Amino acid sequence: MEADRPRHPHFDLSRILVIDLEATCWQGTPPPGEESEVIEIGNAVLHVGDLRVEPGPEILVQPIRSSVSLFCRELTSLTQEMLQERGLTFPRAIEALEEAHGKLRATVWASYGGYDRKMLLAECERFGLDFPLSDTHLNVKRLVALIAGWTRETGMMKAMRRLGLEATPNGRHHRGGDDALEIARMLGRAMRGLRG
Repeated sequence: MEADRPRHPHFDLSRILVIDLEATCWQGTPPPGEESEVIEIGNAVLHVGDLRVEPGPEILVQPIRSSVSLFCRELTSLTQEMLQERGLTFPRAIEALEEAHGKLRATVWASYGGYDRKMLLAECERFGLDFPLSDTHLNVKRLVALIAGWTRETGMMKAMRRLGLEATPNGRHHRGGDDALEIARMLGRAMRGLRG
């Protein structure tokens, strides 16, 4: 019966999906007719029970409104050729994220700051897609600063150092998958501190 159905989705509180987007970028203003768009959906999972971090699959996205600038390539290591060969369309990339992690709307998710949430919302709007993630978003940048008692939020690498975390060997800052792992590690460290 309709009345027996739960009014709110059952949330999986056993894990937190961490998202880190990379997007086309320029040193200065974009060329005429181009705009920033998602080119990688980095993802990792923090298992809440044992605070174990698990990497997600690489999800590269083909840009259609811009191209990878030299600045962007040097920052992220992503190339136009790489995205053309291995990248998915944005709608297919969202499907790949759901295939990898299950029901996204019933999953707590996190990112470092508010940029990823805003960018994902904008991209979904451009493609006429429903927002795929739940409304339960953790801003790790703010959360870590609050838990650690810092007077202000700080950049990701500085926050890691302040928490006593070394960067993962062979990881690359500004690659979505690598950054998602580091963010998950920071969130795990903060949660471990709360547990005493």
